[in-house]
Amino acid sequence: MTDHAGLSPSGSSIWSNCAGSVREQASYPDISGDAAIDGTGSHLLLELCINEGRTAASFIGEVIGVGDIDKPNGWSVDEERADRVQMCLNYIDRRFEELKEQFPNAQFNVNAEQKADVGTLFGRDDWWGTCDVTITAFETNKVGLLFLEVIDYKDGRGWVAEKDNSQLQSYLAGQMRPYIGSGPELVRPFKTDRIGGCRMTIVQPKTNPPIRYQDASAADVMAKVEVLSIAAYATDEEDAPLTAGKHCQWCKANPKRGGHCTAAAEQSLEVVKSMSNDLVIENGGSLFEVLTKMVTDIKSLTNEQLAQFADAKDPMITAFEKIEEEIQHRLEYGQKVSGYEMAPARSSYVWNGTQEEIVKALKGRRLKLEDIFPPKLISPSQMKKLPASKLTPEQKKRLEKDFISEKVGKLVLKKVSRKEQESAEMMFAGVKPVAEVAAPTEEVSFF
Repeated sequence: MTDHAGLSPSGSSIWSNCAGSVREQASYPDISGDAAIDGTGSHLLLELCINEGRTAASFIGEVIGVGDIDKPNGWSVDEERADRVQMCLNYIDRRFEELKEQFPNAQFNVNAEQKADVGTLFGRDDWWGTCDVTITAFETNKVGLLFLEVIDYKDGRGWVAEKDNSQLQSYLAGQMRPYIGSGPELVRPFKTDRIGGCRMTIVQPKTNPPIRYQDASAADVMAKVEVLSIAAYATDEEDAPLTAGKHCQWCKANPKRGGHCTAAAEQSLEVVKSMSNDLVIENGGSLFEVLTKMVTDIKSLTNEQLAQFADAKDPMITAFEKIEEEIQHRLEYGQKVSGYEMAPARSSYVWNGTQEEIVKALKGRRLKLEDIFPPKLISPSQMKKLPASKLTPEQKKRLEKDFISEKVGKLVLKKVSRKEQESAEMMFAGVKPVAEVAAPTEEVSFF
């Protein structure tokens, strides 16, 4: 096995889609950002609550995690952090009640921060992670589990989907390993019939809905993890290919995050090249002639040509972004690029001093507090995020019902899958447009 960075379940969306990403990311240090460090504090609070049998509110005012490598002074537990973590604890309590009703003769365990070693199922020692919460239901003296649930707590705002989530699938497989693995090494063949049922759950308090889950059979989970294992072994190849996609946004080698990878730019150029080769140009002519029409006579382009150029928008923008990055790089190193220079962006005004100093100075000029801090009505989104100590869930639901409505956005151009579009067209192929429907033969009266 090659000596490279580990395959974490949390990063599986990257390495399962781009085998070469493991190689490319290996040269970058694993540094946590401020948001990730703050999230670690919430995860620690969740672990303490489970292990010590305490509510999150009981920790308010305490400092936890002193001496942590990322935050030596620890995290101060405030009301908002406690409310977020308590939401996960409440869900765990709810699940216990539901599972007790479903399995009246079962015993139950809940574990925090438990290692999920999925890689060993496939002979790897570099594919494992730590599961935030694991719930098991089992009967004494019987092999296997009646039910297994893994919960991943997310403290941020970036939406994380639960459906076919490869991180949660890896956690489930790792937790199933002692029950489904064969032989002393607990490897294939997998005895998935020893697990009665599974659930993968995301608890993310800063999103709506904050709790979402997917139920699945052990066999279905392992079928997906088998595919992940193939992707895991593909990362071992010295020339493992780079594949650009949505997963690039989290990759440490992404140029937008200070990395060096050029896969996205190269793929974009290939799309533009393919577009220029495949573009349908009436009566012959060159690509330059079509580009000229885009500027001078856009209406002369066919629908197919318009769609092809629209498809090329993102790749072309990426290509020009790379050009601008290179120009800036050369200017910063003292080279001259005709027509370009590094100049200050539009300036803005900022206060010099702390907020307390500025407020004191403004009050000294007899400004009223409402002039210094202009009031603004709280938004519906801000109202929904208020802690339970200010508004209970029932009060929020009542306000939402009585005073909040959804404002539909205006129609905008949106790219859709051509396959879905063709499918929809076939579905309504026999339906006549409104203009073609025959008018009634008799006049209709509304009086």
